[in-house]
Amino acid sequence: MKRRANCWATLSLISLTLAGCAGPGLTTGRDAYLKSIKPYLAYWQKEGMTEEGRLKDWVACGGNERGTFSWKVKQQLPDETDDAARTRQNFAFQRCMIRSDYHYTGDCSSKYMRSRPLCGAP
Repeated sequence: MKRRANCWATLSLISLTLAGCAGPGLTTGRDAYLKSIKPYLAYWQKEGMTEEGRLKDWVACGGNERGTFSWKVKQQLPDETDDAARTRQNFAFQRCMIRSDYHYTGDCSSKYMRSRPLCGAP
């Protein structure tokens, strides 16, 4: 009986501790952080371009109308892996935006990002 009481006490303590993690302390700054996240489209800038014009160019280069980019499975080449197709299409999209005089204003500090056209790779 005493063992069962100890188990219940332990479980109760764990439950209370976990419930405290979901309280206001965990979400401090969360709203501000979420508001600071910009959509991918917002990192592409062109002198004198309106948001409507940028979205039109975005879609013309293969982006989605929501201002995002996702690869098109139907454009995957025979014997091409999903990863290779995704990379090829993403790079073609980036090069199209660059040819349209846009420049990427996001973070290009990592080796990974510097290997992408949007950060200056060929």
